[in-house]
Amino acid sequence: MTLEASDSLEILQLVARADARASARDAEGYAALFSEDAVMEGEEGNVSGRDALAVAVAHVWDGEALGTLHLTLNAIIEESEPEPTVASTLLLITPLSSSPVAGTAEIRQRVRRTSSGWRISSRTITK
Repeated sequence: MTLEASDSLEILQLVARADARASARDAEGYAALFSEDAVMEGEEGNVSGRDALAVAVAHVWDGEALGTLHLTLNAIIEESEPEPTVASTLLLITPLSSSPVAGTAEIRQRVRRTSSGWRISSRTITK
């Protein structure tokens, strides 16, 4: 699969919007960026489907310090078949803390073009 520049930009914006919604603790808005059948896997558990995903991330975010920022670093799109993959590093920052780096994780997300634009079809989080 060869992506057009506009597709690459839309995919990178999708990943950035997901982090912005995570920082804002907008679980429903975050889940809306995923396909209906999306799966998320990681240390905090595995879920499938938008509704379960929204509940799971809200629970995880409740355990984070107030004001924690979710930042994607070094996002690289791999033009793989059947769906492109975005590999990146997640950096969690708590700006109001004396120890501002709250954590890091390696993220792999598959993305799929839908009638609503690009959506995340799977997200794997490795700490």
